[in-house]
Amino acid sequence: MDYPLKEQLDKIADKFSRTDKAPQQAVTRYQPLQQVELPVPVSKYPTARYSLVALQPLTGRKHQLRRHLAHLRYPIVGDTSHGDGKHNALFKQHLNCRRLLLVAKQLQLPHPVTGETLQFSAGLNELEPLFDHFGWPVAEGYYQQQFAAHFLEEKWQK
Repeated sequence: MDYPLKEQLDKIADKFSRTDKAPQQAVTRYQPLQQVELPVPVSKYPTARYSLVALQPLTGRKHQLRRHLAHLRYPIVGDTSHGDGKHNALFKQHLNCRRLLLVAKQLQLPHPVTGETLQFSAGLNELEPLFDHFGWPVAEGYYQQQFAAHFLEEKWQK
């Protein structure tokens, strides 16, 4: 997704920043991995459908992933700023989930001095019961394989 984002300023940290900046380039790669349909009505729909999505920001804008998915009308569950309150409430009431469902499973960045590529991985931790409930994979190997398959292929290279 290539959709420019206007800079979001924080009232305290950015109080001296310019407010008239043009939108900045923002690019995110995304790939749906899994889906689930819950037999719970939300809004005008008889069921609720959710997707597990792999995201890779190619630029670094404030709240880029959250804002890009909201722009596509697929907000991240638990996002109180850019999300959908009805779906957030469903997760609180029916699934006892009260958090933003955004996880940095893997981070890769250059070391600031040596330039060597650093890679960090994280588990799902408290999200594992939710993923089990949905029938989504919790094994680390699944996510490493998906990352390699979708984001390291030649078609994704610049």
